[in-house]
Amino acid sequence: MMTSPDRDRGILTRDDRDYLTGRKNLTDGSERNARQRIRDRTRNALYDLEYLTAELNDRDVTQLVVDNGEPDKGIFNAAEDLIAFAFRLCQQCPDSTDHSTDELFRTLMYDGIEKSLADDHQILDFGLDLKYGDPGLAEAEILESLHKGKPLSLSQLREAVNNGYLDDSYIFRPLDGNGFPKNVDPKEELSHDDYRW
Repeated sequence: MMTSPDRDRGILTRDDRDYLTGRKNLTDGSERNARQRIRDRTRNALYDLEYLTAELNDRDVTQLVVDNGEPDKGIFNAAEDLIAFAFRLCQQCPDSTDHSTDELFRTLMYDGIEKSLADDHQILDFGLDLKYGDPGLAEAEILESLHKGKPLSLSQLREAVNNGYLDDSYIFRPLDGNGFPKNVDPKEELSHDDYRW
């Protein structure tokens, strides 16, 4: 649930919110400037979170989350949007063989929680088992990759091992007429030494 776009300025001005929601049209030059301003303010706001996490007094944080003695649902909805935006940042990060989106987000969540607990030496006893999307589709994608010999990300490999997707059928696949396992290109399997006369 979005709060009113007419509230006081936060990261965004009222005009920024109107532009992002399509209530205000801008010329090309004005739009380019507005987008740059929004990116700059968002970047600086994200950098400011370090100060809010480490330096904002607990009394002030309590006053943020409590409204008339009850948890402020609007603040917690906004915190969900903060997490959602963090996930979007992970989605837009350039692909890397080291980190998939879910691994990057999982690391971000763990490290963020650790930063919050570091000074207090508190202990949290909960698991962060993050799963999203349709599990059946994720399973089908992993199984298809296994059958076709495509590489898996570390999280997909972990999922395959933990759920028993790997068995002898992936090692001992039936052979094609060329003597290689089905769906395998012989050129991909031969080393340079195999081409020597």
